[in-house]
Amino acid sequence: MRNKNLYFAKTVTQTFNNEANQVLALTTGGFGGTLPTGTDFISKGGLKVTITAHTVGTIADSQQFGSGYGTVVAGDVVDITKACTIDASNGQITMATKLSDPVDGFTINTTTTASNDNIVVTLLKPFTKDHAVMRPSNKLVSVATSGGGTTALNFVDNAGVLGNHDVITVTHGTGKQKEFMEDLMDVVADDNKVSGMIVVKDFIEGGSLPTGRGTAISAVAV
Repeated sequence: MRNKNLYFAKTVTQTFNNEANQVLALTTGGFGGTLPTGTDFISKGGLKVTITAHTVGTIADSQQFGSGYGTVVAGDVVDITKACTIDASNGQITMATKLSDPVDGFTINTTTTASNDNIVVTLLKPFTKDHAVMRPSNKLVSVATSGGGTTALNFVDNAGVLGNHDVITVTHGTGKQKEFMEDLMDVVADDNKVSGMIVVKDFIEGGSLPTGRGTAISAVAV
């Protein structure tokens, strides 16, 4: 059995409700502060921005979508990433209006900000250490359960501090701790199934541990 690297990447999103202007300022939550500066982070596939359409029209008290979106009706989830750029210095996201970009632009409801709910920024490429981690399987020293459907994987401290450990908590089906570990050990122990790197769960770019025992992973805390 060869040592393998276990890869984990968590979901990183932020939702903006009652948005009153065309600029989205990320908090210091899961994104780790502002986005990497430089307007090409979005165009290079770093994130996407979507909105659930609410009031669609052509007048000031409606949301307005460029021609590139086709026919949009209330309730549609629309990917408006092409309307978005990042400020080169402060990392804030600006959504181009329909007036400034008739094809890809999006204009919020300038009268009723409550209509501008569910603008969701989703990370597609990790850029801080807490977004995704990789740990070697031979550093997994213990497993602990907490709650009905979580398993904590304890790894020997990556910085080499004696007595410390790194913890990655995986949320899966209720009461499925044993099954999750069996699924994980199946691929760790079998060199014919995978060698090198095992994607345990990647919420950013996709990929997951085989879940033959019903241990579908719903969250990862790294």
